[in-house]
Amino acid sequence: MFSGLLAVAIGMSSADIVQSSTGKISHVEGFAKHSVFTQVKISPAGEFLAATYPFEGHKRLAIIERKSQNIVCNYFFRSDESVMGFWWGNENRVLMTISKQNGQYAKPFWTGELFAGNADCSGKTQLFGARANDMAGANIESLLVDDPKHILISSNPEKRQYNNLYKLNIYNGKKYIVEKAEHENAEIVLDNSDVWRVSSSYEFAREGLAKAEATGRQITYFRDSPEDDWKEFSATSLIRSSAQGSSRTIGFSADNNYLFTLDNVEASTTGIYKTELSTGHKQLMYRSDIVDVTPYMNIYINELGKRVREPVGAIVHDGKPKAVFFDEESNFAQQIRALETAFPEEWLSVTSRTRDDRYWVIKTNSDVNPGKFYLFDSHKNKVTFMAASKPWIDSQKMSHKTPIQFEARDGTVLYGYLTIPYGKEARDLPLIVHPHGGPHGPRDYWFYSDEVQVYASAGYAVLQINFRGSGGYGREFEDSGYGQWGGEMQDDLTDGTLWAISQGIANKDKICISGASYGGYAALMGVVKEPDLYQCAIGYVGVYDLLLMFKKGNVAERLGWGTKYMTQAFGGTEEKMKQHSPAHNAEKIKAGVFIVHGGRDEQAHYENAYVMREALTKVGKPPKWLWKNTEGHGFYDEGNRQELFQEMLLFLGEYLD
Repeated sequence: MFSGLLAVAIGMSSADIVQSSTGKISHVEGFAKHSVFTQVKISPAGEFLAATYPFEGHKRLAIIERKSQNIVCNYFFRSDESVMGFWWGNENRVLMTISKQNGQYAKPFWTGELFAGNADCSGKTQLFGARANDMAGANIESLLVDDPKHILISSNPEKRQYNNLYKLNIYNGKKYIVEKAEHENAEIVLDNSDVWRVSSSYEFAREGLAKAEATGRQITYFRDSPEDDWKEFSATSLIRSSAQGSSRTIGFSADNNYLFTLDNVEASTTGIYKTELSTGHKQLMYRSDIVDVTPYMNIYINELGKRVREPVGAIVHDGKPKAVFFDEESNFAQQIRALETAFPEEWLSVTSRTRDDRYWVIKTNSDVNPGKFYLFDSHKNKVTFMAASKPWIDSQKMSHKTPIQFEARDGTVLYGYLTIPYGKEARDLPLIVHPHGGPHGPRDYWFYSDEVQVYASAGYAVLQINFRGSGGYGREFEDSGYGQWGGEMQDDLTDGTLWAISQGIANKDKICISGASYGGYAALMGVVKEPDLYQCAIGYVGVYDLLLMFKKGNVAERLGWGTKYMTQAFGGTEEKMKQHSPAHNAEKIKAGVFIVHGGRDEQAHYENAYVMREALTKVGKPPKWLWKNTEGHGFYDEGNRQELFQEMLLFLGEYLD
């Protein structure tokens, strides 16, 4: 029986939880349901816990007394509004952002508004946003833990391309300008004394669109203090170039004497560097030869009562994720390593800590665990379970992902993941090839996926390949996918499929390909290019006509950048783009096809679905069809998701069972 502290406090042990524990929720319905708990954070002194949870179609924020486990109160807004993000401004004041349901869209949208209230739910007020006469959104830059009445926010209410820094009173919403931006489209980076020291700006030439495309730059500026002038620290062309690389500031050392950057200028994969500000000496802290890394941040309150946000290591997603610390002997690293021994085969992250560092809220994830929250008492070395994101998911019966690698036809080493259905042997199985979306930048990871588990629950093995063009494996690998839609990127998926057959894992007569967004494109292009390899294809919010993308959708509308990106990504002439568009090659398709799309999709514009259906119908192969008017780029509504998963399995059963 699910009995976490938060579930008991919020009363989640009745309706949904009893239903799931008694098996009344079908496995498809369970995968379609959104998480119960998405965020859990402890207050600075540890007296309270706060957690978001669903209630009648929206999300509320519960405030819970830690010791008694009693619910103090709930924060909620209008019936079409949900608490989206939250922070403890001080021990008795919580900050919240909200999302709003638009009647035309199933998925809610962030409003940019900022609210606050006390731990007993009194004193609720809007601090920033339209209802407070602010016509722009706000981002929290610092919680100012040594100033319990104020926080620092960034917003652009005056000139939309200039992001200013403000001090905001979290009780009455009064704001004071700290500094106005000098650089357009700038990202604000504060040091650990809450001083604006780095400004990372996207700048474009003004002499017409064509020149803007050719001369756009990302420039990082740095200064020693607010009294000093900004100086250029690094600059990167926005035009894709394998030879150039880029650099991004990720933070300062605790003493503010060192600046940490994430860059791939000196090598293809992204590494973490530390630059001594007094001398300019730059030191590589960690790099992997295989994958890009991301910073492991330690966020804590120092002895002076200041909030410190310091990069202390690297997160490496080479197969399964791992943490590499710059100083393995540090107290923080040793505590994390001790916790890792308590949660083998799990990725562990810290969501919040008390000011005295005694209590931590930690979250665990894995390929079979969509997320669980625990309270760690560092004085007693005790871990207490609090809540599961999806308590109806039985991790013991989910299907594990195994990291794999193989060589493509040209010798390029490709990486990915293979999921074998729970209780099955990796032998002669029906297989779903499942390419990710993007494609340039995103990649597949080891973590839990509802869609993968849906397929595996029905007895299908699932192959996920980080084909060339995917992010995470260095700039040269990502750049190698440009101009290769329908070309080498597609061949990588074919080669992965042939590898699974050659290893005896897949039954060569029972293979389908299914994906969303670019993955939907790759699924349909797969059955165009390899008509005898796949028995069926599912295109979910996919792109099927490359020429249409230049005319319809939000990518085409992105002032010059969108056209430039698509020209680089698709490559070639109009004739070549037709050659690599499934809608212009429907006559080559032998496999069964299922088209799924949302009527509000502006990313892979919904007209793609109509064009593909018309092309298939014209050649006498009308596809299976699922259309939802209120959905955008991916289904959000739980009922729609459940129908999607059920129809996917019915469709696959026609061709693979």
